[in-house]
Amino acid sequence: MKQAVELNYKEKDWIMYPDIQNSNSREADETPLGKYGQMALSYLKEYHPHRYTYLLMEGELLPTMHRVNEEAHNYLNTIMEQMLKNDPISDPSDTYRSYQHRMQLMATAEEITLAEIVYKPR
Repeated sequence: MKQAVELNYKEKDWIMYPDIQNSNSREADETPLGKYGQMALSYLKEYHPHRYTYLLMEGELLPTMHRVNEEAHNYLNTIMEQMLKNDPISDPSDTYRSYQHRMQLMATAEEITLAEIVYKPR
């Protein structure tokens, strides 16, 4: 005979959510995962399922993904600064060209960040 599982619930915006903790850190569970953390999580789950399962079982999955997200954002900002130094905007008064230039540099910096930081098994 199956045993009933006792769960605690917490109310948020008039909705009852089960109080389930995935990691060793409640803060990591409650903080939303950013763009690069979600990408790293999906990559790890799809291409390195054993590592994903290990981190999940140890309670280190979400804290690791939060660190990846923060590291990726810092790296992206650093690369963007360097690229803007090496290839400055030629005419700052031309808004369209400035925007286009920044978006091209951002796309390149994001590709580098994905390859160097996000798509690496942790």
